[in-house]
Amino acid sequence: MSFRARLTLTMGALILLIAAALFLYLPRKLEEEAIALISHKAETLAQLTAFTIHPSIYFKDRAALEEALSGTRLDKDMAYVIVTDPAGKTLASVHPERATGGRGVSRDLYEVVMPIRDGDRELARLQIGISLERLHREIAHTRLTIALLGTSILAAALIAVVLIGNLLTRPLREVAAGAQRIAEGELTHRVPAGDPRVTNDEIGQLAASFNDMAAKIAERDASLRQLSKRILSIQEQERVRIAREVHDELGQALTAMKIALQHEPLAAIAHRIDGIVDLVRRIAADLRPSILDDLGVTAALEQQLRRLRESTGITTTLTVSEEPEIDMLTGVTLYRITQEALANVVRHAEASAVEVSLAMNGGKAVLTIRDNGRGMPQPAHPQSLGLLGIRERAELLGGSVVIDSRPGDGTRIAVTLPLTTTEPDHAHPLR
Repeated sequence: MSFRARLTLTMGALILLIAAALFLYLPRKLEEEAIALISHKAETLAQLTAFTIHPSIYFKDRAALEEALSGTRLDKDMAYVIVTDPAGKTLASVHPERATGGRGVSRDLYEVVMPIRDGDRELARLQIGISLERLHREIAHTRLTIALLGTSILAAALIAVVLIGNLLTRPLREVAAGAQRIAEGELTHRVPAGDPRVTNDEIGQLAASFNDMAAKIAERDASLRQLSKRILSIQEQERVRIAREVHDELGQALTAMKIALQHEPLAAIAHRIDGIVDLVRRIAADLRPSILDDLGVTAALEQQLRRLRESTGITTTLTVSEEPEIDMLTGVTLYRITQEALANVVRHAEASAVEVSLAMNGGKAVLTIRDNGRGMPQPAHPQSLGLLGIRERAELLGGSVVIDSRPGDGTRIAVTLPLTTTEPDHAHPLR
């Protein structure tokens, strides 16, 4: 069942419950108040009648007694009046056949019995009955009125609930439909957020947040596509480089050694073999530096900076607070991020000095690369400067990257990676 249907049924049941409570409570309450008024009226009428007929009873004037009781016939709610002597003999009466002999409220009557005294002596007894027929008719009419009014209100309320339910759940349905479309791959879809001055409520904020999330997903997807293209391009470039080195340098070296086997002494051949071994080691080091596994991250970073200094003349500085104990994947990531950052310095920064620092802080590795080059405007262009690869490498390990750069003031890249407490079976710590 949809949220809209549940909302409509819940509100409808609540309204029906309220209407039923009013239908049962109001007539009962009105009846209680009406009976209280009738009881007061009956007591008052009995006292007034007793005062009126007291002289005729005292003087035993039957005709005066009948005449005094005749006025009670004018009251349309008066059911009966009976006057008896102390022995129970009827002295005068009006519709005595309606009497039940009870007191208080019965089904159709409210009855009152009152003694008529002369001092301590009882002269007679007055019994009056007030009819409740008109009260019952009015209560039935009230019930009918409440039922009709309640039905009208219930129908109007149910219509209002349906309309309000549609109004409230429409943005939710749009958000749900938008989520479904995005789940199907339509990342450009957006939920209509409406006028923010009108829809600045929780549902409007939900729609706006959903659109922000969808935009970030689309941006992330585009970045991943760019990164995938870049990785494929780098892979192909690396394959071309390795193939060229193997074909040109290693192939030529082996060909030269083959020729040398026929003309040169063994010492010269051994020297050529040493050169081939060095070439193979250099190619293997570019693919996976063994120093990273043998001596750890600090030594690998020192080697990178030494190569940069020797090949470009850039002044380099390495600061390590303590020798880190990290897993293989984190160490490789720090190495590759530094490699990418230094490549950016060479290609774009026009710097004369580079500072690299590595520190352990609160269970995290913090790598900082700073140069004194020409800097770059903000926001940076990760696709053109290779920063996208740095971000993706860090984020794959749950880390973060902060880039601080201004034109003419150099660039600072701070990478924070969490240190894992457990390692997969194939990993080993880098020291």
